[in-house]
Formats: sequence, structure tokens, C-alpha cells
Amino acid sequence: MPHKILLTFTVLFTLGIVILTLTIFDSTTVQAEKTEGIAEISTKPSIVALASPMKNFRSSLSSELLEKASFPLGHKESYCWSNFPPGMSGDRGGIRFGRLSTEQLALFYDVLNAFLSDDGYTKVSLITKDVETHLSTIRPSLWDPKSYHIALFGNPETDGSWGFQLDGHHLALNFLVHGDEVSIVPAFIGSEPVTINSTVVLDDERGNAFALLNNLDTSQKEKAIQTDRRRLQVGPGRSADPYLNHDYSDFVGIGLKASEMSDAQKKNLRNLIKTYVYNLETEFADIWMADIDAGIDDTYFVWIGGTTTDDPIYYRVFNPAVWIEFNNEGGAGGSGRRGRGGRGERDRGPGGGNLEHIHTITRSPNGKDYGIFALNHGPKTLLEHYVLEDHHKTSVKLFDYHIAGLQD
Repeated sequence: MPHKILLTFTVLFTLGIVILTLTIFDSTTVQAEKTEGIAEISTKPSIVALASPMKNFRSSLSSELLEKASFPLGHKESYCWSNFPPGMSGDRGGIRFGRLSTEQLALFYDVLNAFLSDDGYTKVSLITKDVETHLSTIRPSLWDPKSYHIALFGNPETDGSWGFQLDGHHLALNFLVHGDEVSIVPAFIGSEPVTINSTVVLDDERGNAFALLNNLDTSQKEKAIQTDRRRLQVGPGRSADPYLNHDYSDFVGIGLKASEMSDAQKKNLRNLIKTYVYNLETEFADIWMADIDAGIDDTYFVWIGGTTTDDPIYYRVFNPAVWIEFNNEGGAGGSGRRGRGGRGERDRGPGGGNLEHIHTITRSPNGKDYGIFALNHGPKTLLEHYVLEDHHKTSVKLFDYHIAGLQD
């Protein structure tokens, strides 16, 4: 029998008195309840194609490494990731790249290759391998390409809901497979330098934004261009993600709305959005893009900073199904001073480091960050939870409550 703590909450509302007496169960019982929604194993070929390399990777791990990497669905480790370098971000959960053999690491990159499009995989590979190696040659005491961490959630061998997180400096990706559905949010992708091995890592993220801006007329630019400080608004944190249950309503009405754009401008906007969405493998990106298109007219575009390609810039795209931010940061690996927590601390101008350090974030403001097992899924208040959840209507032994004036 799980241990229980009995608590009584008295909450005063303008429309009535709510008195709740609830039983809080231990973590095992809570975890069992959170995973009630696990899907059946999908037989869809594209989902099988994702599960296969993950099974191969899991099989390659020793029992010790597999245990260290594995967490239940909905575990708090899902929400713990950081763009900070090793030594500044605390203890990242899961297993470190440095603990894996060359063969095991290659198998993990096979997993990434299955989940990502060709463009997405190229970015991730360049960032985790070449960009980090470059930084480590400049400041080996601070940067380390072996310090990316892998956390695994659920088990594709036994369940249709499972996922994984890749967490490290300049890159944090959160994948979830739930039945036939696949998601990749939140996704933090950054780079310094921006060019490695003659490849501009985030070239389209910058170029497509300028294509949209330069196609706007004067009055549209007046709405799009804001004078706020350049920084990620809903970006990364030092460890636990501070933006669970984030209220995006403050951003409604700020910037240029897509309903005020021409068809050609909307095409530019969609091309910019697709730059981020299609980091995910095409079949699943198509599904996400369909949700985005359904609310395309309710999309807001904001630009902060200069308007030439030599300027450090910030922009964001806010759609009901996707949140995108891009920012030039202060240099970190020797090209300037590093910003804190994804926020640029000073503007050095062209050639001073800001164009050599970029941060981006992609989220789902419609409650799909981290998938259905996230803490932000479902009712957001105690009252909503106890009124709306079916299991409290049938499991009367869990609590006693009285709600006055609820019909009002």
C-alpha cells in the first residue's frame, strides 16, 4: 500500500467556496497514473523505421549504461536541459557521449538520422561534432564535444509511446513517439562559429528571414520591427525548463499579422517556418505543417535589430502550432563575450562576434511541448483537475470535496 499524505485545501472564489481534501500518493503511484495514456505499438512502416535503430542502440548498451540512460515517460528529466557548456549547467541526466564506444555512438547517430530530415541531420551532425570540436581547440577547459548527453524515455520494445532527449551545449532536442505521432519540441539549435567546414550551419534560418523582411512594404515593416531588447523570450534555461505552462497570450497582437500579408509574403513566411519544422523527418513534418497552415493567418512576425545582412538580429514567429525564435548572441568561444541563458549581453556589431554565435528555439505553444506526458498537459489548476478528470468522478476514495456555486 503506498504511503499517503492527507492535505486539505480551502480555496475562496468569487462564485463559491471550494473545499478539497485530497490524497497525494507516492511517486510510483503517480507515475503509474501519468502513463495510463501509453499508446499501442504502431505497425506503421515509418514508425517501425524509427523504432528499429533505437532498438539497435539500446541493445548495444551494457546493462549499466542502459539503466543510467533510462527514465519513465513524463519523468522530470524530460524538462531538464540546458544550452550551457559543461561545468556550467549542473548534472545533465542520462549517458554522456564520452561513455560510448565509437560503434555505440554511430548507432545513436543512426537514430538521429532516422528522426531527422537530411537538412536537420546535417545541422545536428555539424554542431555536435565539428562545431564543438572547433570550440574545444580554443578553450579545452570549457568546451567538450563528448559532453552531449542522451536520455531515453519509455521502451519501444514494449510500448507505443517512447522518446529520447539529446542535451548539450548548442543543441537540445526532445523527441517523442506516441502511436503514429512524432514530435521534436522543444528544440534548441545554436552554433558558433556559424560557418564550419565551409558550411553555414544556420544559413536558411537567417536568409529566409531576410527574404520575408525585405518583401514587406514600409507600413508592414513598421508593424513587424520592434524596439525591444534582442533576446530569446521563451528560450533555454540553466537546467529545468522554466517555460512549462508558459502563457503566450502576452505575445498576441505584437508584430505583423499574417492576415495582413500578401500571398507572396505568406509564402516567404511559410518558407521560414518550414526551415525549422522540416528539421524533422518529412512525413512527420508534413503533419505538423498542416496544423501550422490551419492557423497561418493568426501568425505574428516580429523583428528586432538592424535590417542589413551585416547586422545582428532577432526575430520570432508565433503561430498557434509553432513558436520560433532566432537571435545573434555575444561570442563565446573566443569571438566575444558570451550571453547568459541564451540572452545576448552586449552588441559588438559586425565583425565583433555577434554574427558568429546564433541561438534558435522551436516550441509548440498549443501545449504539445514534450508531448502528452508533459507536466503541462491537461488542466492547469487544482480546481480544473478535480472537476474535469474522469478518474476523480469514479475513484471517490481518493478525496472528499464540496463545490458551492459551480453551476454559476
